Amino acid sequence: GMRIVSARKGVAIPIIAIVTAGLPGKVRAEEPTRLDPIVVTATREERKASEQASSVSVVTREEIELKNPAVAGDVLRGIPGVDVQRTGSPGNRENIKIRGGMAAHTLVMIDGFPVNSPTLGSFDIGSLPVDGFERVEVVRGAQSALYGSGAIGGVVNFIPRKGEEGRQFGLGVSGGSFGTVMGNAFAQGAGKGINLRLGTGAWRSDGIQKNDDVSLVSFLGTGGAAVGSRSRLHAIVLSTDQEKGIPIDFGNPMDANHRLNRRGFMSGARWETAVSPSVTVSASGMIFEESFREKDPADPGEAFPFVFDDTTKTQKTDFRLEVRFAPGPVSTTYIGVEHEKDRATDAFKSSFGDTSFASSTYNNSVFVQEEFRPWKHTGISLGFRLDSNSEAGTQLNPKVAAYREFGDGVMRVRAAVGRGFRVPTISEKMDVFVGNKALSPEVAVSYEVGSDIAFAGKRGKLSGTFFYQDFRGLIQFDASVPGPLGFGQLRNKGRAFSRGVEAEAWFLFTQRVEGGLSYTLSDTWDRQTGKSIIGIPGNRVMATLLITPAPSFQARLDCQVEGEQEDAPLNGTATRRPGYTRVDVYAKYRWRIDGSMVREVALTGKIQNLLDRKYQERIEFPAPGINFLIGAELKI
Repeated sequence: GMRIVSARKGVAIPIIAIVTAGLPGKVRAEEPTRLDPIVVTATREERKASEQASSVSVVTREEIELKNPAVAGDVLRGIPGVDVQRTGSPGNRENIKIRGGMAAHTLVMIDGFPVNSPTLGSFDIGSLPVDGFERVEVVRGAQSALYGSGAIGGVVNFIPRKGEEGRQFGLGVSGGSFGTVMGNAFAQGAGKGINLRLGTGAWRSDGIQKNDDVSLVSFLGTGGAAVGSRSRLHAIVLSTDQEKGIPIDFGNPMDANHRLNRRGFMSGARWETAVSPSVTVSASGMIFEESFREKDPADPGEAFPFVFDDTTKTQKTDFRLEVRFAPGPVSTTYIGVEHEKDRATDAFKSSFGDTSFASSTYNNSVFVQEEFRPWKHTGISLGFRLDSNSEAGTQLNPKVAAYREFGDGVMRVRAAVGRGFRVPTISEKMDVFVGNKALSPEVAVSYEVGSDIAFAGKRGKLSGTFFYQDFRGLIQFDASVPGPLGFGQLRNKGRAFSRGVEAEAWFLFTQRVEGGLSYTLSDTWDRQTGKSIIGIPGNRVMATLLITPAPSFQARLDCQVEGEQEDAPLNGTATRRPGYTRVDVYAKYRWRIDGSMVREVALTGKIQNLLDRKYQERIEFPAPGINFLIGAELKI
C-alpha cells in the first residue's frame, strides 16, 4: 500500500517539482474553462447562473478536487460577500456569514435539506468534509420567501455527487504538517436508470497547540432510480463522527483537557413524478440528528475551575410537497407546503449545579414562486412564503427580483428586494442562565442592484453588486434586566445595518492561464454597541491565478487579504482583530490511461500560508503557520 510520512512542523515542499515529473501514459486533455454553471438553489429550478436575478456563486467540482480540502470552509474562501472564519486550526468551529449578518442568518442545506442547529441556529462547517460533493451553491440576499427561517443573509447548498455511467472505484491518501493524515475511498456506478455513489473518509491532525487535535470520520451515500417512465426516486445518507480538543475557552486560554465529541446523521429522500408534460409533483422528507458531548474537567493548578459535562441532542425533520406548473417557456410556477420540527434536549452538569431542558418547535408553511420570462433575455422572479411557527407566530416574507440582458449576453443588469426572518432557537428561549421565552423573530429587509459585463470576446467578465440589509429585533444580551438568575437576559433589542459592494473579475489570458479577483467592501453598524458588527472585516480581497501548462497538470495560487474587524475576545481586552495576508498554492498532476484497469493516477499537493504569516481569523485564536499536504489518488 501507499505510505505517507507526515511532519510535525510546516515545511515548504517543492510541490511543483514533484508533480511535474512526467510518467509514461496516454493523457486525455482537459482545458481550463469557466463555464456558466447550472444553479438550482436560487429559484428551485435548474437554470444557468447567468439567468438568475439574485447574486449567485458556485464552487465547482474541479475547484474542490484541486484544493483537496479537509473541511467545507477551505473551498468557500474568496466568494464575494461571504465571510468564513475559523477559530484556530482546521476542525475548530467555523461558520458562514453573508453580507454582514450573523452565522445564524445563513441557511445551510445539504442536497436541498436544511441542517441549521435547533440550539445554535447555525451550522458548523468545521465538521463537514466536502470531497463527496459535486458543487456548492451560494445565493446572497434574503431568501426566506423560498426557504423560511434562517435565510436572512443567504443560502449555502452543498450538492452531493451522483453515480456516473459505468462502474468506478477510487481511493486517496495524503499527509503533511502537524501530523495530518487524510484518506478516502469511493465506489460508484450508473446504468439502466439507476445511479449509486458511496464514499467514506477519515482525517486526523494534531493541530497547532496542546489539546488541539481533531479526528473526523464520515460516510456519504447517494442513489437514484427511475420508477416507470414518469417517476424518479433520489436518496441520501450522511454520517459524521468528530472528536476534538478545545485548547482555548472562556476563562482559560490554554485548556489542556477540554474535549468535544460530535456525531451527526442525516437521511433524506425525494420522489418526483411527471403527471403531464406541464405538471410535475415532488415530495421530500429528511431527518437530521446531532449529538454533542462536551466535557471540561479542572486543569492542574487552576485556581477557580468551571468544571462541566454537557450533553446536547437535537433532531430536525422536514417534509415538503410541491407542484411545478410550466405550460410553456414564459411561465413556471411552484406551489408548495412544508412542515418542519425541531427538537432539543440538554443535560448540563457543572460545579455550580445541574440543569436540563427538553423542548420542541413546529413550523408549517405555504409558498409560491413564479419564474416569469416575458421576453427574450428578461427574467422576473416573484415569490412569497407564509410561515406559522409554534413559538414565533405568523411571518409573511415576499421577494421580487428581475434581470435584463443586453447585446446578446454582453451586459446584464439585475435587482432584488426581499424580507427574511429567523425564529429564536430553542436554547435562546430555554437557557437557564440568560434564556427568554418571550423572544420574537429577528427580521431583515435586503436590497441589491448589480451588473455583469462580458468583454474581450467574452474571454473576461466583470461583476458588481451594491447591497443594503436592515436588521431589526436582533437578539442580544441585555445586562440591564434581571434575567432568570439575576444577571441579564437575551432580548430583542438589536438594530443594525450592513451595506457594501461586491466586485468580481475573471479573465482568460490564454488557454493555459486564467486570473480572477474578488473584492468585498462591508460597512456595518450595530446601534446597540455603537460599533461595527462583530466578526465582519471592512475589506476583503482574493486574487487567483490558475495555470494549466499541460492538459494533465493544473496549479492555482490564491492571495487573500483581509482588513481589520471588531471582535469579541474570550479572555483579553483587545476588541480589534488586525488584518492579514495569506498566500496558498495548490497543484495536481493526473494521468488518465486508456485501455487499462487503472483509469487514473494523480498526485496532489498544497502549501497554505506560504509566507508563514502570524495571524488570527478570530481574535485570540492563532491560525496555522506555513503548512503542506501531499497525496496520491487512484481510480480504477
